[in-house]
Amino acid sequence: MNIKRFISSVLAVVLTASMLTVLNGCGGQKDYKVTVKDALGNPYTSGIVVEFMQNGNRVAMQPCDEKGVASKTLEKGKYDIVLSFTDDKSEYYYSDDYSVTAKNNEIDVIVAYKTNNKPETLYVSSDEFEAYNIGTGCTYVNLNAKKRNYFLFTPKTAGKYEFSVVDGSKTEIGYYGAPHYVQNMSVAEVKDNAFTISVSATMIGSGDSGTSVFVIGVDSLDDKTKNCVIGIERIGDADKTIEDEPWTIYKKTEDLKQYTLPAGAQIKEFDLKASTDTYKLVFNEDDGYYHLNSATGPLVLVRLAEDCEYIACFKTMLDRSGVVKYFFDKNDKLEKKESYSECLLEYIEYVDENEGVYPLNKDLEYIIKQRGGYVGWWDSESSGYIFKDMNGNIIPGINSEIAWLLMCCYIG
Repeated sequence: MNIKRFISSVLAVVLTASMLTVLNGCGGQKDYKVTVKDALGNPYTSGIVVEFMQNGNRVAMQPCDEKGVASKTLEKGKYDIVLSFTDDKSEYYYSDDYSVTAKNNEIDVIVAYKTNNKPETLYVSSDEFEAYNIGTGCTYVNLNAKKRNYFLFTPKTAGKYEFSVVDGSKTEIGYYGAPHYVQNMSVAEVKDNAFTISVSATMIGSGDSGTSVFVIGVDSLDDKTKNCVIGIERIGDADKTIEDEPWTIYKKTEDLKQYTLPAGAQIKEFDLKASTDTYKLVFNEDDGYYHLNSATGPLVLVRLAEDCEYIACFKTMLDRSGVVKYFFDKNDKLEKKESYSECLLEYIEYVDENEGVYPLNKDLEYIIKQRGGYVGWWDSESSGYIFKDMNGNIIPGINSEIAWLLMCCYIG
């Protein structure tokens, strides 16, 4: 064999292969990286597999890791990106024109949920709408350009949530209240096509009971905008409200014992139209109760378990709600929330079985005055004023200085 001719042939093959490599932009391997995330920048961490395709054939596949990243080392070239979803709980939307090349080997694929649930019927004035339930994250929605488009969000965790249109510039988002009362105007301040709602723990419940549902509306601002992506993101803890503050539980100061009215004792009502000095209450240090005019005078009682002439008894109040007071400073800042319900329940266990009364002591005096002053029982300027007839007219002549005795009586 001619050595020179053999070497020339080998060189020709090598040069030709090199030229083809340069011309085709191929040869060797390249690391390709695909990050799957939503339009808010949050990665999809599980349930998604990235497929690398060429000419309709799958060359390789890689599941996303905890950061939503699928990395693969492949021969240099162009690969179309297709996503497979192992999570059958939701349907997803994404554009099908993603691809990677040797020069553009790292890309982000933006994914959104689709509204694949059955819509609920929402009535706004005389109109009927279909409202889809959507959750946190990004949701791709179809829009009716002729009507406002409504969506329902039911939070599962307390916090501050931001609602926005993250893909759809020709739209306008707003918050329109609750399903049972949909507002005509947005009840949240909308800025840059986004608004926030603070969802307190009291708004979250199990099942349907005690769970708040928020109505979100999206308007299409032109006839061409047929879809958009709605983003709902928990951005922090809920604003703290008065309802979130802890209760201070009022504790009884006396040892309780069963009370029984003396045989033949007659109960008399206080005349709340009387002058201030008509009744003088004296506290007896020995028995711990209030008496009329002297420490040994007629015993003063409180109707704890039987309603009185002007107001329901404490037992009735407790059955309906509770007996509490909120304390505020001069700047209207909450100082504390005091609950008397627990203390009253203890007292009610020891009332006279027939009349439902217990002797007035300092605990019961304090509770009557605190609760009554707070809700305006004897303040004629307050909506809680208790001295009104069946027609809602104020009963004349009530002496506000002794009106706190409205739940009390005495042994005559």
